[in-house]
Amino acid sequence: MRIAIGKPDIGREEIEAVEETMRTGWVTQGERVEEFEKAFAKYCGVKYGVAVNTGTAALHVALASIGIKRGDEVITTPLSCIATANPIRYLNSKPVFVDVDPKTLNINPSLIKKKITEKTKAIVPVHLFGHPADIDPIMETAETSGLYVIEDAAQAHGAKYKGRKVGSIGHISCFSFYADKLITTVEGGIAVTNDSELAEKMRSLRNLGMDKHKKFYHPMLGYNYKMSDIHASIGIVQLKKLDSYITKRRENVAYLNEKLNDLNLKLPSEEDYAFNVYYVYHILVNNGKEKTVEYLEREGIETRPLLSFIPAQPPYQNKYDANKYPVARNAHQKGFYVSNSPQLTRNDLNFLVSALRKAVSRR
Repeated sequence: MRIAIGKPDIGREEIEAVEETMRTGWVTQGERVEEFEKAFAKYCGVKYGVAVNTGTAALHVALASIGIKRGDEVITTPLSCIATANPIRYLNSKPVFVDVDPKTLNINPSLIKKKITEKTKAIVPVHLFGHPADIDPIMETAETSGLYVIEDAAQAHGAKYKGRKVGSIGHISCFSFYADKLITTVEGGIAVTNDSELAEKMRSLRNLGMDKHKKFYHPMLGYNYKMSDIHASIGIVQLKKLDSYITKRRENVAYLNEKLNDLNLKLPSEEDYAFNVYYVYHILVNNGKEKTVEYLEREGIETRPLLSFIPAQPPYQNKYDANKYPVARNAHQKGFYVSNSPQLTRNDLNFLVSALRKAVSRR
């Protein structure tokens, strides 16, 4: 592929950091993990970070720490990576889907109250593709109903809502550091919070439920979700580059939108309350999506579907009526995305513009 969806920007600094960590002889969870946790929490504007081995694990320990259990309900979006919903199921509770806003494709706050029951315990909004969800009304609804809010910020490192970093608003917020995310630890994730009790619970849960003061004593059922110092050492370096990556991603989108805004496409945008970090360049095509995608792929431009329409996925489809989420379903049917890597050159962007224009004209 001439323009792949994304590859990590791993350079000499990251390689040297890994080598330095390996030379210490301590490569599992240790001082590097603690350093990364503190640095990332500070970046988000919160007190505590709990690093784990994936973003999915971060959501799992976050939900477990607030006591989600069998019979509980958790409200979330039907349009996301399936990893948003799966940890709810891991705890034998029920995801309750709320349709998305047509502008942002994030959960629609105005529809949440209708889905709250006596079984509802939490809301998990997703900051999809780096655009913050409209979270103030979500927090207000949660406070009125006595619910927790866990932000799924897997794609939104550094994004802002009304000037506040995502990750600093909900009770807990979860990020992914998978290889194609805004920064990477190759594999990894983190849950951040201002609540010291929840932070301690999550630290225990990631480490087999072990008591931090008593080795091999496990007062709770936990998981083996620790991050290694090797992964954390990469994250420490990457975090220093995050703001420059965001600047380049925003410049890419401004350029692409300017060159493509005359086409009949829904391009990435930004609401007044938002600072979008544009994880990818996502596009909705009114008709002819398949032909558009086929042409781009032939030209060497890798594409991806608009993540998952979760209610239609096999583990979920017999439990949900997909017709109840028409906005999310429509976006999934018409949408796809291409790379918005900070490594894209101006030549790459021009090639992408040319290919998209030709693809649209051939439909």
